[in-house]
Amino acid sequence: MKKNVLILSALCFAAMTLVFSGCKKENNAPQEPAQSQSYKMSITATKGGAETDEANGPRRVIGLGDGGTLTAAWAADEAVTVRNNTKNADLTGTLTAQSAGATVQLNGTLTGTIGAGDELLLKYQTPNNYATQNGTLDYISANCDYATATVTVATVEGGAITANADAVFENQQAIVKFTLKNEDGSATIEAKPLVIEVAGGTYTVTPASATSEMYVALPGFTSQNITFTATVGSDTYKKTVTSESLTNGEFYQITVKMAKQAPAYKEYGPFSVSSNQKVNFAQGNLKYTRSTNKFEFMTNQYDMVETNNQNVGTDYANQGVISLFGWATSNINTPKTNTNYLPTNTNTTYASYGSGITTDGVNWSDNNNAFANYDWGANTGDLGTGWRTLTKAEWTYLFNTRTNASNLRTWATVNEVPGIILMPDGWTANEVPLTIGTGFGTNDINTTNWAKLEDQGCVFLPAAGYRGGTSVSSVGSNGYYWSSTSSDGLYTYFISFSGSNVNPAERHARGFGYPVRLVKNAN
Repeated sequence: MKKNVLILSALCFAAMTLVFSGCKKENNAPQEPAQSQSYKMSITATKGGAETDEANGPRRVIGLGDGGTLTAAWAADEAVTVRNNTKNADLTGTLTAQSAGATVQLNGTLTGTIGAGDELLLKYQTPNNYATQNGTLDYISANCDYATATVTVATVEGGAITANADAVFENQQAIVKFTLKNEDGSATIEAKPLVIEVAGGTYTVTPASATSEMYVALPGFTSQNITFTATVGSDTYKKTVTSESLTNGEFYQITVKMAKQAPAYKEYGPFSVSSNQKVNFAQGNLKYTRSTNKFEFMTNQYDMVETNNQNVGTDYANQGVISLFGWATSNINTPKTNTNYLPTNTNTTYASYGSGITTDGVNWSDNNNAFANYDWGANTGDLGTGWRTLTKAEWTYLFNTRTNASNLRTWATVNEVPGIILMPDGWTANEVPLTIGTGFGTNDINTTNWAKLEDQGCVFLPAAGYRGGTSVSSVGSNGYYWSSTSSDGLYTYFISFSGSNVNPAERHARGFGYPVRLVKNAN
């Protein structure tokens, strides 16, 4: 069989029909009895309609004719299988095209039980190659071009079969050119793969390289929901279209506007942060990756990226991955384009920060400064919606005020990382007991036991240190985590802890770089 070739030449929205014509003989002689034997069959395959389109033809090389209808031509040696629907049995043998072109003769020998009046189903290829495709027309032509026709046996005599009328083939798939765009349609997105779920079937299209345009063969359906899932680099885009229909034999061009999906981040809790509010904590500290231009949560709660005495320079965003952010940076309108990741306007840079240090002329008044009183969770769309930073009052309630608060926090080393463990409301020790006390050596937790504690909703805040100007310090000895509450034009609140104490409402100049751990409301 020759390699199938699929050609697309214009837009169209009309079905392709194919006609088989046979020689109907008038014969009143008695018919041979139906029995299993071999028969010759010869039939002319031609396009239906008043005229034959010799240029484009009826089958196989599928394209779009000038009239906007799907057209096709046969390739030499292409084979058609035959099934006797009346007797519910496949016939052995095939009918093959004797030449290529618009009108061809199909000849072959069929073996089985055949009688006059039987309905025969003629099939080109089989419908088993739609599930995995590569997004090209060539693949569809070679693997997905499935068509059927039925004819009724007029005579069976002299070892030959004739049909009583021409047969019309109907393609059993629609061909769709999908163009993928972002949710508002402002830009294309290049995907690999694209997964389509519809009418109980799943179709995975994996192009050779990521692309925004793919040709896909789909069996026709009526009033069904279609779900598209596209992998775009490390991101996932999704779209569900309701009550759509595709007609077999037609070609469509469809633009799919897909929404970027928030990662399926884990949450741990619940924790009371006021008398009527509970939250779940994110799976790790916030981080920014320069190569992907994305905010994400760290994979594990104990993960840190900075190290002691790390000279980060004044251009902190040029570091590959960062996690120590100036408090006010959260309110920069386009944080990913701010090259300093420092709490500064575009005209001022800072060399160092400390208690009582001046602000080099920057007006940090809450009323005048555009950076003041802002929540990190509101400016990190990569994470999805609902994330926020705890306020000073909420951190204080969590550590000191909630029921049994002093027995629901303790010091520990998790996977060799010092920090503090917070236990969720109502937690009681079971498989992995925890000793309540101060000092990072109070509990030594390996990753296996930490996974069990996470399953119980426990949270770990690593002692990730801080950034002062151009260097990183106190990693592994102190922890600092921002609140969303400012004190005045220069100062803001955060929690701090060492190996011996914790202060959930520390106040300091906002110029330092601290970690951020976000939460979602749980009620």
